[in-house]
Amino acid sequence: MTIPGDVSNSKPTSKLADKRVWLIIGIAVAVIVFAIWFFVISDAYNSFEGTKNSLPPNCYSINGKQICPKT
Repeated sequence: MTIPGDVSNSKPTSKLADKRVWLIIGIAVAVIVFAIWFFVISDAYNSFEGTKNSLPPNCYSINGKQICPKT
């Protein structure tokens, strides 16, 4: 029985390199999840808060009081 010549040229897989790949993948997933949360979910909550404070046309607010001129 003979051993093929290319067996001696192959390197065993490094456990350190495998851990680095998983670490890079994990960091990339965490960054993507944070970006989605920051831009989509937090902006959705801010848009609902802004609608509560909308004023009717020709009205303005001073010190938290709504003032509408009589026409």
